[in-house]
Amino acid sequence: MAATASAGVPATVSEKQEFYQLLKNLINPSCMVRRQAEEIYENIPGLCKTTFLLDAVRNRRAGYEVRQMAAALLRRLLSSGFEEVYPNLPADVQRDVKIELILAVKLETHAMTLSETATPMLKKHTNIIAQAVPHILAMMVDLQDDEDWVNADEMEEDDFDSNAVAAESALDRLACGLGGKVVLPMTKEHIMQMLQSPDWKYRHAGLMALSAIGEGCHQQMESILDETVNSVLLFLQDPHPRVRAAACTTLGQMATDFAPNFQKKFHETVIAALLRTMENQGNQRVQSHAASALIIFIEDCPKSLLVLYLDSMVKNLHSILVIKLQELIRNGTKLALEQLVTTIASVADTIEEIFVPYYDIFMPSLKHIQLNKRKICSYRA
Repeated sequence: MAATASAGVPATVSEKQEFYQLLKNLINPSCMVRRQAEEIYENIPGLCKTTFLLDAVRNRRAGYEVRQMAAALLRRLLSSGFEEVYPNLPADVQRDVKIELILAVKLETHAMTLSETATPMLKKHTNIIAQAVPHILAMMVDLQDDEDWVNADEMEEDDFDSNAVAAESALDRLACGLGGKVVLPMTKEHIMQMLQSPDWKYRHAGLMALSAIGEGCHQQMESILDETVNSVLLFLQDPHPRVRAAACTTLGQMATDFAPNFQKKFHETVIAALLRTMENQGNQRVQSHAASALIIFIEDCPKSLLVLYLDSMVKNLHSILVIKLQELIRNGTKLALEQLVTTIASVADTIEEIFVPYYDIFMPSLKHIQLNKRKICSYRA
């Protein structure tokens, strides 16, 4: 390859194509083809290998197997000779390696990522993780002010190419791959500072970061769960609606990551707080997020605990249902109504026969929705 004699010089398109073909040959069924490719690959200098492999794992137009092979080779290269390879890389390539170790490989489905497959190597070099974490959190702040968000009647699908979503996914996978002993000390202080920021984007990012690390840091966060939950609950009253929505999302994720102890420990405060948030008629997007969080909480909540709040919950849910149904008839808005109906169904499913006395309270409204479902669906068009 021409690139083997041009370390430090940007690769041409043809050189990249040659390298991609080499990666394909490394997974060729023919032993002879693979052996020849391995000989060529071994003779490529470390800097060229690193540069081409980084390019390959980032190239969405490259095939899945090519990117997977590139990820495996880059992991192997850094794992076997990190002390020799990394210090000799140019500063820009070192930066790219740091980012790639943490954030990528961003394959579209069931991708191999370096943060997941290179766990032993990354645990040996936690200084790289510590340097990358602030950059990941900074990417989560890359949010747009959207005036239409408040009144949107459709839940937009996540933009998986956006910096904020990519960084949140990276943080989640990093925590799961390396564990709480490594990740929590590196993230906790940064997150606490973000939550205290006057800028809503930082508060939003801090909450979503808490949501992202919960599964991987489960054991280490147990000891600070009380203060963490109490802090998140305060953001249900944040002046910015997207921060309130993020707080709902975080509570819902915690209800999954720490179930069923989360439900047993925080049922009184969380149920009441989410119901109050659902009563906020000024923002149906926040209402929808609160309902979604309550659905998740209910799924793992013991029946014996849920029945303690049944009367007040039924009263609140029914009053909100009546209002949302009126809004549907008057304005055609249905996002919060859809989540609310699912919440009612979740309550009924959890408490089973105990829900029978409340059947008549909800049936008139639910029958109206069922009988007019064609008209309701037409609002979506």
